[in-house]
Amino acid sequence: MRKILVGELVSIKIIKLFNMNLFLFFLFRFPVINLAIAFLFSKVRLFFFITFNFGRVGECLYLPILIVSFALQSCSAEKEEPNELTTENIQNVSKLLSLPLREVISNVICENDSLKSYSIYLPSNYSIKSKSPVIISFDPHASGITPVSLYKNNAEKYGYIIVGSNNLQNGISWDESQNIANILIADIRKRLSINEQRIYLMGFSGGARVANAITIKNGAIEGVICCGASIPVAKSNLSRTNYSFIGIVGNEDFNYIEMRKYDMVELAGYNSKHCLLTFDGKHEWPAEGYMDEAFLWLELNELRKNRPLKIDTVISNSFNEAIMVLNKSLHKKATLETYIFLRKIINFYDGLFDLSICYSNYKLLQKNSEIGNELKQEEIIWATEENLKQEYLKAFQTQNIGWWSNIISMLNKKINSNSEKNMAQMNKRLLNFLSLASYMQTIASLNKYILPSVEFYSKIFLMLDPKNFEAHYLRAVFLIQKGDNKGAVKSLGLAIKNNFTDIYRMQNDSSFSLINKTPEFEALINEIKIKSIKKN
Repeated sequence: MRKILVGELVSIKIIKLFNMNLFLFFLFRFPVINLAIAFLFSKVRLFFFITFNFGRVGECLYLPILIVSFALQSCSAEKEEPNELTTENIQNVSKLLSLPLREVISNVICENDSLKSYSIYLPSNYSIKSKSPVIISFDPHASGITPVSLYKNNAEKYGYIIVGSNNLQNGISWDESQNIANILIADIRKRLSINEQRIYLMGFSGGARVANAITIKNGAIEGVICCGASIPVAKSNLSRTNYSFIGIVGNEDFNYIEMRKYDMVELAGYNSKHCLLTFDGKHEWPAEGYMDEAFLWLELNELRKNRPLKIDTVISNSFNEAIMVLNKSLHKKATLETYIFLRKIINFYDGLFDLSICYSNYKLLQKNSEIGNELKQEEIIWATEENLKQEYLKAFQTQNIGWWSNIISMLNKKINSNSEKNMAQMNKRLLNFLSLASYMQTIASLNKYILPSVEFYSKIFLMLDPKNFEAHYLRAVFLIQKGDNKGAVKSLGLAIKNNFTDIYRMQNDSSFSLINKTPEFEALINEIKIKSIKKN
């Protein structure tokens, strides 16, 4: 028999080692089929393999290698995530997904409660294969289509779904508000492909108070946009700090002071990101341009949490534009507006860009005596305004129409003649506050059918806000109850002249049952239809 050379023995050893490794490699590539076989076989076969190739050293290595092998096996046995939608996923996809993109849909019925519905806008990049952020909106008059229509372009620009409740409104209890919101949120979660980590709430006036309260209470809500009001409708014992808050308010809004104080005082002790934006205007949903900054705020906060390697061009451009505006302001006389703008830049872009120039200038302005005096003057105006509000509320019960006519005339004269901007804005806020108060008193008196009170408060409402269609509409309701049908038709005509467009409300208001079949009433309905056609 031929002697085996040392070189051949080495080759045989290498071949055996290779074959055994190859065998074990393929064995563990099929864990589902060979799991039991692999478990039993490897304990025996692997021991002899290691011992044969590595002797006693191999025996010592047997147990560690066996543990590693099973660890690798268990990892490979995990079910891989499918790259495409499975049949089960497709079955769970709602009919909602067949809705057209880039269109406002006014009435989507909730799946589990046919009495609840919402308006919705799906951006062009919406897909069931991706997860989109969503903003759920609350209008104080349950007009879900209002915020959806106003801000669909913002939603399209940033890739957000925007939804508006058709049920949540002023005048309902906190428990009912929560119930409506919970049904809506559950429906959206179930029927839309949303990013569960990026659910936001938004509201205006009373809707903002509800949105803020739910956000504070519900840890699944990432942040809130409060317009025209901020103090939560219900207090919570939970001191939640892991959410973002942004407020938007007009400088003539009667809730302006409330929102300034909420941002500066109420949220000052919390770690939550917060900011307040102001615009020239009264108590109303902000314009699209101001809302764009709120959408940007949400995007920036998301970037802070999950910072990408490269900042998006839209974000970079917004920062560069802000710095350009700041540089122009810094070359002029230092003002409170510059100070507030600097604080806004820091709140928006902190942690994303180099803000050293902003911080240095902010510290300088904090020490500026003129700005300090402006801040003190602002506080004095706020205190004066709050005192006058309380006096005027008492006057509703003690003063006559003549007195109110003089007060309203005086406030308007001060607005037109006062060169000091802050005082003029204060007087505008007072008029807007009284307008709301007289509206609420008129409604309360109508509900109790106290006609003398309705006449008194509706007259004050008209004097305060003669271009408000609601003032004319409520005056028409009073006149019809008084038996003055001609006067009611005239007031409805004035409401339409001042942009009243709600045909459904007018036709279904039981107050007008005695006149809604008359030619005069039909003429008013046709007038609304013609104006609507011309507008579109």
